[in-house]
Amino acid sequence: MIRYTAIALGVVIALVVSVPAVFAQMDKLKQSTPQERARIQTDMMKTKLGLSPDQLTKVAAINEKYAQQMQPIIQSSEGPFMRMRQMREVSTAKEAELKGVLSPGQFQKYLAEEEEMKEKFEERLLK
Repeated sequence: MIRYTAIALGVVIALVVSVPAVFAQMDKLKQSTPQERARIQTDMMKTKLGLSPDQLTKVAAINEKYAQQMQPIIQSSEGPFMRMRQMREVSTAKEAELKGVLSPGQFQKYLAEEEEMKEKFEERLLK
């Protein structure tokens, strides 16, 4: 029981410390357009996943669609935790669409790349 309390306390401390960093990251996102974010994501996916021309067209459309859906969340004045939850919902829907376009191997590589980016983001938050 003490172990779980210590873990919970650690998580709360990490969240409190990371809130200012979340705001800083959101400010950076607010300064970019949905088209810029979609283009960067598409270029990264093209390079990392070796997309075919047909896949590239479909992935670009998916990235554009979900970058547009993210825009009101990024611009929102709601708290960071609410926005993170909303972003997670949009990301889950995007992954479902990408799964239908990418091969199983590409999709697994995509998920691994996303996880790596998430870990780097969290590392920056905790520094």
